[in-house]
Amino acid sequence: MNATELWQLSPEQFNEWRRENDYPLIWTLLVASLPHFGDWMTEQKIEKSVIFQIGIARFISSRSVLSLCVYMSDDKIRLYETASSALESLRKSGLIRSESRFEPYCMWLAGKYGKDEVKRVQSLLSVSENNKGEAQVLGKHRLLNIGGVELKSPIISGRLLDFTCLDELSLDGAVNNSKVYLWHCSAKGVRVNGGVIGLDLFDSLLWDHRAWAKKRELALEDGVFQDFTIECEEIRFHSSRAVLKNFNVSAKNFDATMEHTNLDKVQVVYNENGRIDHNEASKLYRNAKRLFSSVGDTVDAGECYYKEKLHEMKSLARPRELFRERWLRSGLMKKGWLSLLCYLKCAGKFVSFITWGFGERPIRSLLMSMGVILLATLTYFLAPESVTHGHLGRSLYFSIVTFVTLGYGDISQTSSPLQLLSAIEAFCGMFLTGLFLAGFASKTKQY
Repeated sequence: MNATELWQLSPEQFNEWRRENDYPLIWTLLVASLPHFGDWMTEQKIEKSVIFQIGIARFISSRSVLSLCVYMSDDKIRLYETASSALESLRKSGLIRSESRFEPYCMWLAGKYGKDEVKRVQSLLSVSENNKGEAQVLGKHRLLNIGGVELKSPIISGRLLDFTCLDELSLDGAVNNSKVYLWHCSAKGVRVNGGVIGLDLFDSLLWDHRAWAKKRELALEDGVFQDFTIECEEIRFHSSRAVLKNFNVSAKNFDATMEHTNLDKVQVVYNENGRIDHNEASKLYRNAKRLFSSVGDTVDAGECYYKEKLHEMKSLARPRELFRERWLRSGLMKKGWLSLLCYLKCAGKFVSFITWGFGERPIRSLLMSMGVILLATLTYFLAPESVTHGHLGRSLYFSIVTFVTLGYGDISQTSSPLQLLSAIEAFCGMFLTGLFLAGFASKTKQY
């Protein structure tokens, strides 16, 4: 059957066709390719028929404990994250007849055989292209191609769409009232017009910007796009005349272009699956900051700016990784000079981080000011040569006056070391007060 004929089937007919014609092929390769797969099924007491009923991908790649639930009203099995608020509400309402918990395959494999084994499995499950440009997984299985067509008001809820190729698919007025899981899919050039809710994309290909090929990326147009979860290595999308609501993005590389788009509870985070590349994370938050700033969301833009600078600071602490190619080509003297520059920049950013959180945490300036005042008070109180020695109240008074004014008040120190300390405290007061006022004004202004 071609893509148009498959979409013309009802969700139930489509799922049954996949269980009979497509899932068995994927299953055979999974059993042959994934290590200890049979042991996982035996230990977790999971049957193939249940996996085929709900969809293969979530049983394999979910990152939290799952629960198979049977409702009181019917015998249909449903799958939830064990810790989800939705499942907790169902438990309290008494709608669940039975619940059995299990660990997804990758989570179980990590616990039994380590993360290196999981990384190898994840590379097998990631979507790639063969020499004909066809999407495939497990190194050989071509994904079911149901893309390249334009659909008017298609029913997408209830369809098993994991391990499919949706490239160049156009959905106008899609009908959906439940979560749709697009896990381990190829979705390059997918266009959704008229809004949709509940799309969950995991480890899928979403864009293709090769110089010799047509630019293809996820496009969201003319509607409300709500309750989206996108967790992929690289994410690029375009939105136009749209509202993005409850939109959660997790990636290692992220960028987006928006025209006449409103954002409501949109979250962009760095995908920390595996080793963290701080330079990569810094670029991701820089793009997210630019995105939020372009639509006037100064709060989220500020939070992304803070994370951008934090990861930038951490990347400077590792010059060998930050300038990997340049490091390999450089001699010993140049490596030393490069390291010195990086460490000096890192130190400057660390001062900014600890004193006022790169301008996004002005409360730190206030807390540090209190710390400087109390530390100086303790010194003036304990030092034998201090004119306020043994007088806690006078020591605190002198410390506060010295901190907030440039020059002495009615008390002054006569000892040279304490005079130097007073000068340092006055300088800290000028510096930290300025930072606090600048940061506070920046964080409280309204447009």
